[in-house]
Amino acid sequence: MSASKNLSIEMQTIANAIATLLELAAGEPVSFVLVCQAEKVAQYVSNVSREDGTELIESLLRRWKANRADIPAHYNPDLYEPPKEQP
Repeated sequence: MSASKNLSIEMQTIANAIATLLELAAGEPVSFVLVCQAEKVAQYVSNVSREDGTELIESLLRRWKANRADIPAHYNPDLYEPPKEQP
């Protein structure tokens, strides 16, 4: 069987494992979309609706295009709350 077909068959199992690991790390369910490629065929799996997954990916692409960091450890201004100004 081809790599692309093998991947396709296993995507739901992979998604379940990812969902479990992300929830353990975050302490709550975490939305995700996994995009991968085998044999130049892009495939995805997610735990959200297609509409929500599209917004998730587009949000990431907007941050990348704006040269913003994409994780808090790299200072994500979308998650950072600046200190309150002193009166």
